[in-house]
Amino acid sequence: MLTPFSWRSLGAALVLVSLVTQAQAYTEYTDRASFTAAQPSQYLYTFAAPNIVSILSSAQGDLADVSTVGGDAYGQAQGSNVGGSSGGAVDNFKPLRFDFLQPVYGFAFDDFDLTLDESPVVSVSFSDGSSFTHVLGTVSEAFTPLFYGVSSAVALTRVEVFSSDASFNYQPGSRANLVGNVTLGVTAVPEPPSLVLAAVGLALALFVRSRRSRSED
Repeated sequence: MLTPFSWRSLGAALVLVSLVTQAQAYTEYTDRASFTAAQPSQYLYTFAAPNIVSILSSAQGDLADVSTVGGDAYGQAQGSNVGGSSGGAVDNFKPLRFDFLQPVYGFAFDDFDLTLDESPVVSVSFSDGSSFTHVLGTVSEAFTPLFYGVSSAVALTRVEVFSSDASFNYQPGSRANLVGNVTLGVTAVPEPPSLVLAAVGLALALFVRSRRSRSED
């Protein structure tokens, strides 16, 4: 028979399972092949220059609205990439934002405008209210593309991207940013089973330990 103490321990264990699995609900990628393997249903966007970029459409309708944070309600295509826009002119020093209009479970891009001392900064928001902001890596050779992708079991609602460096504390406004090969995945990605099992195992171990301690008392 479970005592009140045991019930509390079990409840705490289940909360731990929930927190761990939520924390691992997304996966990040540093190469396109791995992202593609996790996202079998996806749409790739390249950009013709010069042109205003406001909506990313697909065979299933409009998927994303493109805008410039602190600038115009759209981005600007440049070559095969897209960047920010202010006052109708190119402004790559502001973050580029993608707001998703339908359920999107994966997002990827190549950053083509990095020098050796700057990094892309990406912020991702999810439909469950969670979010994260990560400073990505640097390139070993200037202006070579750097890939980043994220997939999730929970739908993405927004992604923002800009470039910065350590001297500016990785805040927008210091460095220019251009992204290309933007890819949206429309297939929900299950949480990694090994992570879920590890969380369950840890929770059960804590529960058994609390039961044993209680019986010894």
